[in-house]
Amino acid sequence: MTGGMSLANRITLGRALLIPAIVVLALTEHRIAAAVLFFVVSAGDVLDGLVARARGEVTTLGKALDPAVDKILYLSVIAALASQGDVPLWLAVLFAVPHVGLAVGAVVLHASVRVVQGARWPGKAAAVLTFASVLALFLPLPDVVGGAACVALMVAVGLSYVAAVDYAVSGVRTRRVLRSRGQETLRER
Repeated sequence: MTGGMSLANRITLGRALLIPAIVVLALTEHRIAAAVLFFVVSAGDVLDGLVARARGEVTTLGKALDPAVDKILYLSVIAALASQGDVPLWLAVLFAVPHVGLAVGAVVLHASVRVVQGARWPGKAAAVLTFASVLALFLPLPDVVGGAACVALMVAVGLSYVAAVDYAVSGVRTRRVLRSRGQETLRER
């Protein structure tokens, strides 16, 4: 690809620009509007991946930018929901820990061996469950559904920890393999 940013990365950046609006809408009790915009931004996550693959525009920037925007989105909306009392503060903190850890791990992996890991099934499962529970928590649903959404978010948090361990193990293996290949290349010279 020559000259400029890919369409997929532009979609991802557009998603990022909408995050503050979702938070403001949630905090000002415009929950339906926040839910609609959250749905649009989340659909954009699927769209940017489809566009990148269909157009052959999968880039290292996109592989790093897309999950970063996802993390900012979810950390922001869960913080907003916690500030409104819809999510217990302890759950918001437990949600943040593996996501911050994943972000730090991704930076370390990229800095050490110039690799960005792709999405893996535990992370995808956690993301889908987090999406569904956050969407339900935004909507004015009966308390029993809101309680179920909170339980679903707890399960998503558990899956996030599983994903964090899975990514860490994969990252360590990837780093070890690439470093050993690099040393073999140096020995051959």
